[in-house]
Amino acid sequence: MPQPTPDKYCIIGAGPSGLAAAKTFLERGIAFDCLEREADIGGLWNIATQSGIVYETTHLVSCISSTGFDDLPMLDADYPEYPSHERVLAYFRDYIAKFGLAPHIELGKAVTKLAPLGGGWQVSVAGEAQPRRYRGVVIATGHHDIPRMPTYPGTFAGEIMHSRRYKSPLQVRDKRVLVVGCGNSAVDVVRDAVHGRSKVYLSLRRGYWFVPKFILGFPTGDVLSWAEIVPLPRRLKRWLFQASLWLLQGPPSRYRMPQPDHAIDEAHPTMSDEIPRLVAHGSLIVKPEITRYAGERVLFSDGSAETVDLVVFATGYRPVLAFLDEEIVFLREGRTRFVHHVFHPDYDSLFAVGLVQANGSMWRLADYQAQAIASSIIAERRAPGRWARFRAGLARVQERAHFVASERHRLEVNYFDYRRKLKRLNRSFGHVRKLRLHASPVAEAPAPPLPRPTTPAAPEQVP
Repeated sequence: MPQPTPDKYCIIGAGPSGLAAAKTFLERGIAFDCLEREADIGGLWNIATQSGIVYETTHLVSCISSTGFDDLPMLDADYPEYPSHERVLAYFRDYIAKFGLAPHIELGKAVTKLAPLGGGWQVSVAGEAQPRRYRGVVIATGHHDIPRMPTYPGTFAGEIMHSRRYKSPLQVRDKRVLVVGCGNSAVDVVRDAVHGRSKVYLSLRRGYWFVPKFILGFPTGDVLSWAEIVPLPRRLKRWLFQASLWLLQGPPSRYRMPQPDHAIDEAHPTMSDEIPRLVAHGSLIVKPEITRYAGERVLFSDGSAETVDLVVFATGYRPVLAFLDEEIVFLREGRTRFVHHVFHPDYDSLFAVGLVQANGSMWRLADYQAQAIASSIIAERRAPGRWARFRAGLARVQERAHFVASERHRLEVNYFDYRRKLKRLNRSFGHVRKLRLHASPVAEAPAPPLPRPTTPAAPEQVP
């Protein structure tokens, strides 16, 4: 006889998305375990773990006023507008302490297999002889783990690496470096390389919009937030934003760079005003797409070639959940099957938090996602009629994408539009939003801090 599934949920991951889910579940009286595979919290923001993808010079690309969780704003005097990864990790520790999450987080617990079983879920954990049983599962592992590595004909005699392995400016110092891609990671690698004595090239397949971190002295996130208050059509807001950038810095073609063939809000933004300036100064040479390797030389689609020591692919990540069958999570074209990026259409006890890419703070969106999940769990028990209508409504939802047709944008959403959608979704639960599943009070005294690695090893080099 199978053992009964306990009335408990499993949150996989203790990065910002997992912490947001844990805080919400604790507030709403939903019993849970938060399983983290690493020996410390923080997810991709912890440079000392295998999950961390940050590097020594990483800073937030969104300003503090539009990034921190609503219930723990980053507004203290010691916060710069764009904090470093060390300060971000400290912020997560403050978040855990404030809401008493430490007793519910199990470190060093890597989930190896997740499978539906008998109305619940069977969760296999590395090092544990028997699988655990849970009533439901929240996947909060993110999607920045498996590098996306392009391949080209020929053989390259130098070094090839993904930005996943990039940790220090020492790796690009005094070298001939080719960076492929133009997302925020690529911009950081370029900036670190040109500040040394390296010869730096940037390979682009298409044109990009470059968004400065400040507009007229104000953080760009604040300016966009103010603009969103004005009830104008999205198309008009897009035009106004592009016109503002054109007036402030001119189009990319002004700097002899490829002109974007898409609107500014149809791709994930590159937060930098340095790239056009570096190109204008001759410190950065823009090249088209790679066609092949030839020893130490890299050949490009325009017929040119450059001798290079190091190729850094800042080409993003493949969304992979190794512990769950791929067809449960993703459609054939790579988009997620989760409705609203949160609720699974077939398994009403399987949820996702953070399985989305946004042009704004993912932390706040994760918080809103977690609130919707908690309300759906409570509605199933306390308001079954409302819950049945909610689940029936998920089948009628049609997700529409308005982004560049590329692998990078399969999980992309517009931050402001998606935030409004999540807030409407939460309001649809009515009085359920104020209910708790269990009546036990939330612990008010701060819990002891989680143990930290005493001597964190350097992250393993990921091929």
